[in-house]
Amino acid sequence: MHYRHAYHAGNFADVHKHVLLVGLLQALSRKDSPWSYLETHAGAGLYDLRSAASLKTAEAQDGIGQLVADGDYGEPVASYLKAVRALNATGEVVHIYPGSPVLAQALLRDKDRLVLCENVADVFGELKSHFARDKQATLHERDGYEAHALLPPPEKRGLVLVDPPFERRDEFEAMEAFLVKSQARFAGGIYAFWYPLKNSFEVERFGRRMALASSKPVLDVRLDTGAKPEGQMRGSGMVIINPPYRFAEEMTPVLAGLAKTLSLGPRAASHLTWLKQE
Repeated sequence: MHYRHAYHAGNFADVHKHVLLVGLLQALSRKDSPWSYLETHAGAGLYDLRSAASLKTAEAQDGIGQLVADGDYGEPVASYLKAVRALNATGEVVHIYPGSPVLAQALLRDKDRLVLCENVADVFGELKSHFARDKQATLHERDGYEAHALLPPPEKRGLVLVDPPFERRDEFEAMEAFLVKSQARFAGGIYAFWYPLKNSFEVERFGRRMALASSKPVLDVRLDTGAKPEGQMRGSGMVIINPPYRFAEEMTPVLAGLAKTLSLGPRAASHLTWLKQE
């Protein structure tokens, strides 16, 4: 059995990851020149929160469900919620939730481009059915960690999202190796590596190794829900390589607001830490 994101779609980690994704793509769009978005583990694209898998965990209730119910927001949360609501009927209930590829698709300009990789055949089939008519999207049924071979993009500007399922014991090591190979081909790119907040020792080690491996500044962005650990994921993080100018300053109040809204305990908090600076 391989990982099925349908069980976790729309949870607090998705909200955290996707708000950051929208913020990064908005930053790229500040310049008129085109950008490329490459995703190594794209998933199915769309998720039905009424499915048996989603209802079994009910994780979306404490994620997108809580965010939609909480009130109005500024950017980039407003654009994120706009993209989510565009897939659903009028009202506050979210039934269909977009994965990262569909959120990126919503932010495409005419000259921008998507490159999506997915290795699991049936999941790739779902992804392909959604993007079949999108001429700005190129899909690859392949191991996402091989996607460094697709770099650099013709646009010479872009974002690479690495969001693996964490089925492998060496997932952190695989992400580090991918960064080294990718920066050797596309040093000026922005790279975003998502990870679950479970084992603090492993996470700290990962951050240190990414800072050593990177030729560019490294920003660690975490959201801790404050939930009791008990071996479960209590938060999520994203190591961002070569973040856009002033991205950390702009996202600090946004993430503080998310931590408050998505809180599952009294110690909920967001943390933005520079692991490596210029």
